[in-house]
Amino acid sequence: MTGLLIRGALFLLTLTAATPPARRASLQVAVEDAADPWSRRDGTGYANDVVRAAFRAVDIDVTFLVVPYARCKDMVVHAKVVACFSMSRAPDVEAAVAFPAMPLFVCEAALLQSAAHPLPAATLDALPRGTVIGAVLGYEYPEAVERARASGAITLENSPSEDLLLRKLAAGRLRGALVNVNESKPLAYLSAQARVADGIQRVGTVGRLDSYIGFSRRHPRGTWGLQQFEEGMRRITRSGALASIAHVWADSASARALALRARPVGRSR
Repeated sequence: MTGLLIRGALFLLTLTAATPPARRASLQVAVEDAADPWSRRDGTGYANDVVRAAFRAVDIDVTFLVVPYARCKDMVVHAKVVACFSMSRAPDVEAAVAFPAMPLFVCEAALLQSAAHPLPAATLDALPRGTVIGAVLGYEYPEAVERARASGAITLENSPSEDLLLRKLAAGRLRGALVNVNESKPLAYLSAQARVADGIQRVGTVGRLDSYIGFSRRHPRGTWGLQQFEEGMRRITRSGALASIAHVWADSASARALALRARPVGRSR
């Protein structure tokens, strides 16, 4: 009897040794390339850290396909990728894209002016009709911006990046500009990065914007990916990991703003 038990145990050990360890699931998602510090060209950023941590919490290895935002959005809408971030819950995409309950981050659209050429009013609808306001091509803003544009209260002039947008504003080529900011991406950092820290002033806030990772409704792994991500977000929220990521990036933004302001003009960043 003892010999039989020993042989049985050895047989089970042989089976265990012959069985390869379970492979972790993997997923590739698209991410925008020019929303520093939320998402950068090198695949790092605050939003990237949140997405990676949420999937890691449910044992999924995620890799990033870093592309311009317009392409990221188009790819998820047409089910070429499982997901894209960071997106807003805009009516034009909700038929094709599903969003989790919790955003990656919350920001607000700040209305800016040049210190040398101040705006005559602090709200979009109070500005002289047709006032030219700068925005970034392809970026999403609160509904108040579209309402003001549609009513003729403002005329939007698009730039390819916030960096160029702020430089145009400081140079007097725009009357005002819109930038999306929060604790991890403060105006102090953006203006220091654009080398216009002393030439830009915040006039007011246009509205709030929630930014998400959006999942394709038609991609074979879209629904599964959304479910896994939501569970991962619940776990990193409970564990405090999400709060830690936010704290690290807020401190980093403040430190980098100071470093950029101290750097001589003309020196590469």
